[in-house]
Amino acid sequence: MLKRRFWLFFLLALTMTMPLYAQSLPDNFIKLEPATAYKGQLNPKEVLRFYFVLERGMDVVIESHTSLKRSNTVYPGAVLFHDDGSVIARDWNGGQGRNFKISKSLTAGTYVLRVEDGRGCGSLHGCPEIIKDFTLTFEVQETSLF
Repeated sequence: MLKRRFWLFFLLALTMTMPLYAQSLPDNFIKLEPATAYKGQLNPKEVLRFYFVLERGMDVVIESHTSLKRSNTVYPGAVLFHDDGSVIARDWNGGQGRNFKISKSLTAGTYVLRVEDGRGCGSLHGCPEIIKDFTLTFEVQETSLF
């Protein structure tokens, strides 16, 4: 009986200490991998959600890139969240031109990035003249004191 209680306690303790990133995210979230780029379009009133998982502490840089040659492009804005929904950082113009750039030192865990066109589109015609192409880069570097 004592052995059985030990194993029950052990299993309970193990499940309580499992990392939060074990929980599942919706299928429409796009996974970001280090040193990769996401290329796509950001339509007016559209929200794209990305996620990434860090196995250990890392310095992270997430940045959007749009055409700097034209003024009628999307203006990506981003919010970085912990997996519990709390906000870590927001940016809409910290990058080059009207692009966002988020640089943070993060601990191990799962993170969610919400990206949308900060300018939006008030036209009934859907702003067909806007260049919707953008690129999202995700870079990580191991956090180290030395």
